[in-house]
Amino acid sequence: MTQTELERLIECYFDGMTTVEQEAALREALAQCPWQSETINEAKAVMGYFVAHSQQRRRTTTHFSRLRIAGIAATIALLIAIGGYHLWHTHGQTTDDVCIAYVNGKVLDNSDEVMALIEQDLNSINAASQGMAAQLSSLGEAIELDNE
Repeated sequence: MTQTELERLIECYFDGMTTVEQEAALREALAQCPWQSETINEAKAVMGYFVAHSQQRRRTTTHFSRLRIAGIAATIALLIAIGGYHLWHTHGQTTDDVCIAYVNGKVLDNSDEVMALIEQDLNSINAASQGMAAQLSSLGEAIELDNE
């Protein structure tokens, strides 16, 4: 490649008219270029900046990736340690069954009272479902009469 061809390729590069292959050839030519001119020196400076910047970015990205992996590993180790500590301290210990309910802002800790409230709620749900079943049955009968 002659100096004139190289300078034309540089102009095409700065005009955004080069292909990926031409850009690679330009980098190669500038790396081995024996000529000096304002255009060639400017291209070397710009291309050298982008190469140095991409290498620095790659190093920074690798550094952050390593830090992220170390952070994840430390978190996992901490969770395992906490879980192991909890299992070790609670192993063999028995706890009494505790039944607590919060009703209208009040604490009920009497198991019989809590169970009575649960039974009332289940009875209410059962009554409501039976009422809905009766309504659906009536609706089905009305639809059948309408189709006759």
